[in-house]
Amino acid sequence: MRPAWFIRSLLVLAMVFGSTHAFAETTLDADSKVLFNKATVALQAGAPGEAVGIFELLADRGVLHPDVSFNRAVAYIKRARSDRAAPGDLGRAVAALEEALILRPSDSAAEATLERVQSELSKERSRRGNQSLLARPSIGRALVRLLPEIFWALASILGSVITTLGLLAVWLAASPRRRYVGKVAASIAGTIGILSGTMLFAAAKTRHDLTSGVVTAPEARLRDAAGVPLPASATRDTSSIPEGALVDISRFGDRQAEILWGETKAWVQVSEIQVLPKR
Repeated sequence: MRPAWFIRSLLVLAMVFGSTHAFAETTLDADSKVLFNKATVALQAGAPGEAVGIFELLADRGVLHPDVSFNRAVAYIKRARSDRAAPGDLGRAVAALEEALILRPSDSAAEATLERVQSELSKERSRRGNQSLLARPSIGRALVRLLPEIFWALASILGSVITTLGLLAVWLAASPRRRYVGKVAASIAGTIGILSGTMLFAAAKTRHDLTSGVVTAPEARLRDAAGVPLPASATRDTSSIPEGALVDISRFGDRQAEILWGETKAWVQVSEIQVLPKR
């Protein structure tokens, strides 16, 4: 049972950010529209448990729409503060909000709600003396995600163009000074082009090889490839990942997934995470 201050915070959250989105009905197929409207009515009528069931049915049918994802998150938030709260409700709300932002990155309501839910989860864990939801990623993953792929692509193209112009100046310019300037420009631009191309390749490979997911269990126990729980160690100061944490998934087994969370690399049960759509 979550503490009273936490439930009060979620009540404020639902009042401020919990207004439902009702635009999906204009773009869904007929059957999905009926389910979406039914779930939204249940949510507005104060029946979040019923709404959760219908929204999950839409998810099982493969319906991906930012309004559906947002309303599913609101349903989980409201159920979390009800007497029918279920373990992992807020983790599933975080997953739904992350999904909404992947589908519609400009959704300010989803972004604000996500920040608030994560803040409340972090405060609750801090009061219990547990680790934060956030973990600092490895330097390599942080670098390739520092800027979007389009930036690295444009920087690589620009570097190639300037390199070409610099080499032409070296070959065709009559003035020694202009040839020198061409050499310097070609050297600098060539280096930038090579680095940008490398970063573009690494970013594309990371996007292709890694899938994002959110922990939807109260704790996702870290395990080895055989499924044996791992203890905390000098290089891994935790034995589990908290509810609502965003992780990278590198591969899937039968019932487990290999995840990266900060510097931690281990396996968790697939049932403890929700996989997000590709960005």
